[in-house]
Amino acid sequence: MNFILSGHGNIAIEMKKSIEMIAGKYLNLYAITFEPGEGIDSLQDKYLKIINQSENQQFIIITDIFSGSPYNAAAILALKLRNIEVISGLSLPLCLELLNSDYSLINIENAFEQLDNVKLDFIKSFKSLSKNACIEEDL
Repeated sequence: MNFILSGHGNIAIEMKKSIEMIAGKYLNLYAITFEPGEGIDSLQDKYLKIINQSENQQFIIITDIFSGSPYNAAAILALKLRNIEVISGLSLPLCLELLNSDYSLINIENAFEQLDNVKLDFIKSFKSLSKNACIEEDL
């Protein structure tokens, strides 16, 4: 399984650096930028350059914003190529969960379902947690 990080500006490059700081290097992790003046065609070219030079043809493209240009470019490719899944919501917990998953269990069809624990365990509200803690202490 290969992973491409993509988003507006340099967010994907910086996210890759953060992932490597925490978990080390991944040979199957790529990041591309989306600069002002670029469009969907240039993004698709960047995706295809990575996809076409990879031996492993399974790809999950993780983008920053649902329905933003990086997402839309990846979605168009996913409609044409069956070996691509596109997930929005680029974050460290999401990336670390996918990268550290058992690759034999991840496939294009179930990649999103693999993230259930990320959705439940890593998106937290301090106020909600502290409110619940106060209620428990009052009991």
